[in-house]
Amino acid sequence: MKKIDKLVLKAFLPPYIMAFFVAEFVLIMQFLWKYIDEIIGKGFSIGVLLELIFYFAVTLIPMAIPVTILIASVMVYGDMAEKFELSSFKSAGVSLFRVMGVGIAIAILTSGISLVASNYLKPKAQYSFLERLYSIRRQKPALSIEKGIFNKDFTNYTIRVGDKDPDGRGISDIKIYDQSQNDKSKVNFVTANSGEMYPEENGNAFVMHLFDGEQYRDMDKKKDKNGKVGKSNPFIRIKFGSWKKVFDMTQFELDAKTVNLSRKKFDLLNAFQIVAALDSIEESKSDMFHKSKLVFQNVIGDKIEELPSIKEGAEKKDTLTKLIEKADKNKNFKNENAAKGKDNIEQKLISNYQDYSSFLETFSLKLQRRLTRKAAERTRTTRESVKKYASQRKSLDLDKRWYLLRLNQQFSWALVCIIFLFIGAPLGSIVRKGGYGYPLLIAIIFFMIFIVFNIMGEKLMGSGSLNPILAAWFPCLICLPFAIILTYKAVRDESLNLLEFPLFVWIRKGMQALVPAKETI
Repeated sequence: MKKIDKLVLKAFLPPYIMAFFVAEFVLIMQFLWKYIDEIIGKGFSIGVLLELIFYFAVTLIPMAIPVTILIASVMVYGDMAEKFELSSFKSAGVSLFRVMGVGIAIAILTSGISLVASNYLKPKAQYSFLERLYSIRRQKPALSIEKGIFNKDFTNYTIRVGDKDPDGRGISDIKIYDQSQNDKSKVNFVTANSGEMYPEENGNAFVMHLFDGEQYRDMDKKKDKNGKVGKSNPFIRIKFGSWKKVFDMTQFELDAKTVNLSRKKFDLLNAFQIVAALDSIEESKSDMFHKSKLVFQNVIGDKIEELPSIKEGAEKKDTLTKLIEKADKNKNFKNENAAKGKDNIEQKLISNYQDYSSFLETFSLKLQRRLTRKAAERTRTTRESVKKYASQRKSLDLDKRWYLLRLNQQFSWALVCIIFLFIGAPLGSIVRKGGYGYPLLIAIIFFMIFIVFNIMGEKLMGSGSLNPILAAWFPCLICLPFAIILTYKAVRDESLNLLEFPLFVWIRKGMQALVPAKETI
């Protein structure tokens, strides 16, 4: 390693490490803002809190690394330009790219670290974070129920406690809203003056023992003698002296099966698992397509692929023969066509079309009503099956887009580390400002641009307006022109003047051409 490389490396490492921890600290604040209500004042030890913060911090490594490179590069090369070290190198015949050699090597190494963190560290840390958080809720459910706050930890239940004893067991002014019914408009509400709450010894249930309360509930509509449903709902009110409500705690268990069925399961998988999941989705889509093709099997009576083609004469004759034989068995058709004779299939078919406007008229009126009703029921069943398969295919398509997005984001977040180096280093050499103030401002602006377009790409992808691969690389495509322009100007020792950009020069000339020149006397 030459002296110039040692000089740049020695200047690069301290701000690089400092910028990483600053970025991690700022991003960790998201965790505190999001989970502050579930942590503060609920009896958690400092060790548990630090464990949760550690897991969350590991998941943020791929996001913190790009801004680390950006801040460090602006600080290092801005400080070197401010001290005229870059000018000395250039006067000695050393190009800017040679001075940036160590920075480029560190950026490439950082990209590799980003890939490792995205594939191995982040999925495991995300799983451990969720597992630890849910296990805490399961072990100490009483701590999550705070006085004066509506708690929705239990599925389909909302609990509010007016006051709570210091021991965490005694409670008063309790309200429980039961939302487990399919009809959400029905009321199922329990209130009590006092009570106590505690988990069972085995930890599988959480008990709320209520005293001196009432229950208000809407019942299902009653049916009259004819089987018709009434217009009004019966309403009951029950007073009780003692009542126990038991909540199942197994819903807070988090095993591998539960994680894989979570809403954002793609965040818990590495690149190899995502590729395998994409193959499974394609197989599921193929199977769903095959099932949707056979959805009319019960309607027609034969499989779709086995139906005869009407283009071929022999197969056409077989199909018509089947239809006429069915019509021949109908009494209505048989009686009216008995005298017409049955010379051949073609004459029978012509006779049928001349005497009847539809095949249904060959049946009796009673049978027509029966067949029409049966056909309508079968049509509704077929329509619901088609809608179900269409909805499942749509859900699989959405999952596929998210998996493709996450797979490509792992590489785009790694590539942006290199792009940010070619933004920060040239910008620092042009502006010639080092220290901690100006570099942080520049880094925040470009990192905000990257994050905004990253979120924009995800939203457009979710709505189906943008391809998931393009959505993942969209932020890099936005930042790449900045890197090219800044590097070009830094190599040519040009000032950073936006008005001198070719686009702005062209706009300025166009405006001057539109404004008429002043006439001279």
